[in-house]
Amino acid sequence: MNSTSSPLAHGNRFQRAYHRWAAPHYARMAPDLREQVEAIDRHLYTRQGLGTWLGVVGALVGTTLGLRASGFPWLGAVLLALTGWGVVLMMGLNLWLQPDKMAKSFGSLPKVALMLVLGLTGALFGTWVGHTAKRGYVDWSAYVATLQGKLTSFLPGLVVGMLGTFLVLWSLAAVRRGVLRRQRDQARLEAERDAATAEARQAQLRVLQAQIHPHFIFNTLAALQHWVDKGDERAAPLLREVTAFLRGATELLGRDSVTLADEWAQVGHYLAIMKARWGDRLRYEMDAAPALMERTLPPGVLLTLVENAVEHGIAHRLGGGALRVAAASHTQGWRVTVEDEGVGLAPGWQPGVGLNNVRQRLAHHAGPAATITLAPRPEGGCLATIEIPQ
Repeated sequence: MNSTSSPLAHGNRFQRAYHRWAAPHYARMAPDLREQVEAIDRHLYTRQGLGTWLGVVGALVGTTLGLRASGFPWLGAVLLALTGWGVVLMMGLNLWLQPDKMAKSFGSLPKVALMLVLGLTGALFGTWVGHTAKRGYVDWSAYVATLQGKLTSFLPGLVVGMLGTFLVLWSLAAVRRGVLRRQRDQARLEAERDAATAEARQAQLRVLQAQIHPHFIFNTLAALQHWVDKGDERAAPLLREVTAFLRGATELLGRDSVTLADEWAQVGHYLAIMKARWGDRLRYEMDAAPALMERTLPPGVLLTLVENAVEHGIAHRLGGGALRVAAASHTQGWRVTVEDEGVGLAPGWQPGVGLNNVRQRLAHHAGPAATITLAPRPEGGCLATIEIPQ
């Protein structure tokens, strides 16, 4: 198993002991922060982190030797190196893990001034410790004299070094914030894409459900069985239409869009089935310009309007009625209309979930300018219109 990806809880004795110590701290962290901290721990406490540790040790040794060459005693040089690099590393780590919080701190002038003051205080304390350790006793006058002698060369370098460190850490925070912002944007886009994919799949299922109503199928099969038992010559044509309708409905499930020709054929199968069952109670005609047959629309949109006209309009009229489906082009685009002589829209009618879903799918396919409207006909019944722009 790769040591960089395996949890420390499954590592050697030292790694397991560290994990037991760190586990309570992990539990108090936010999930995203915990993931980052655990990844850093897996890097530092496996073989892949050896280079990082050697770099830290090298920086401490180099800084200590540099301070010693500048006249610092060994103890003062070691303490100052440990303090300085410890602060830098901890601040860098916090900047990487919590860049927004740390960058906000750096954006406050009083806080920056406080950090500089603390840094200078730490440096003065380190020199005082070294001076005292070298002499073995406290000699303030000698310490002040030594400090004044080196102040002009030591203080500017310290201030410049601290400002440089501050700029590096601030840049690190800005870079990390940019990385996290891009990650969040990417995660949001992926979540939106996943949600859109799930919605598309749900829409496809709703299309299939809208095309294959259980009552419609059961009633048709019951009529078909009755005709078969009686030897009625209408059974064979009805069986062919049902087979074609079910095959077409199943094929539409895997498509984002269909041609008007495919949808037109499916509507034709549906109306032929209902005509076979209802006889003279249903009269229909279909008229479409041949040039429009290669235009596309979401699957089931037209069929849903035709089914609504039959099931909710003509079915509730005692003598049945006629239905006309037409498709034609115009200067702004093209339209499909479904006219029926049914009972019409009820007073106070409001569109339901099915019609709203059809509208959303049409807008997603053809843009917000594409519309579906339902309106009463002056002579009775309902007129449904699909408008799709060029």
